[in-house]
Amino acid sequence: MEVIRTSNSAVSGPTLSRTASILRSISKQRQLFFILVIPLAVYLLFEYLPMLKLRWAFTNFGEVPQSQVSYVGLNNFIRLIHSASFMNAFKNTLIISAMKLVFGFPIPIIIALMLNEINARLFKKTVQTIIYFPHFFSWVVIGSIWFLILAPQNSVNSQIATLTGVEPVYWFASKEHIRELLVLTDIWAGAGYAAIVYLAAITSVDPTLYEAAKVDGAGKISQIWHITLASIRPTIVIMLIFELGKILNIFDQVLIMAAPVVYETADVIQTYAYRTGISEMKIGYGMAVSIFKAAIGFTLVLITNRFARKINDEGVF
Repeated sequence: MEVIRTSNSAVSGPTLSRTASILRSISKQRQLFFILVIPLAVYLLFEYLPMLKLRWAFTNFGEVPQSQVSYVGLNNFIRLIHSASFMNAFKNTLIISAMKLVFGFPIPIIIALMLNEINARLFKKTVQTIIYFPHFFSWVVIGSIWFLILAPQNSVNSQIATLTGVEPVYWFASKEHIRELLVLTDIWAGAGYAAIVYLAAITSVDPTLYEAAKVDGAGKISQIWHITLASIRPTIVIMLIFELGKILNIFDQVLIMAAPVVYETADVIQTYAYRTGISEMKIGYGMAVSIFKAAIGFTLVLITNRFARKINDEGVF
């Protein structure tokens, strides 16, 4: 018995020591942990707490008096699949998301590669600041800026149209151009931030690889393709998975920049869920729409992650 007690003491000793060390470390950095409290609380409040009400998606909550609320099974999901308005929003979401992915995802990589080739430090920092700055703007500010630029009168858009002798396009009210506007403004707002991430990954590339490539006679394009891009491939894969995870999360931008007149080509799942769930108070139905969107996004992440691991053994999990 004495031997057993000694063994347990020997095991618990290091454990208590590690716990005390962790607590001391937390105490020393308590200011940093205190700073995290507010954003963590906001994230839990708006991202995880609503999950407690997921059961509403299987009820007629909001469409009947509260005393008559009952479970309707998968009826809400069947309704949305047969809804022409939802299918149009779903189609628009896929089209706009695909356009953002195809045209928007490579641009930050290209920007990072171009910045990496700039030797003038001051100019490089200035360019980084300029392209990164729009990331801090809300979509309200971004929408206002681009409305002033693209307004049909007294704007850069109207002046260009006058010089070229054509009628100015009212981008914000044009069904034919609203998708392009959403994609371009999204790239303008987010490309700088993503470029900084790629640029940070490029700085970790071993410089001796470039020196060896030069000795072997490799040109600049060959160095970028076989060294730079190959070295930051894990970062590109992870960023792609993250991008696919949020690819269907299009709400603020469309709500602010797309008027009802262009909903035929710009209405998306989240704005549809907002109108039906909040404006029309069909809360159970709106929750079903949101769950459907979340399931599609989660499936895309799983497929992309599995594909990335199968091809290059790289992924998030």
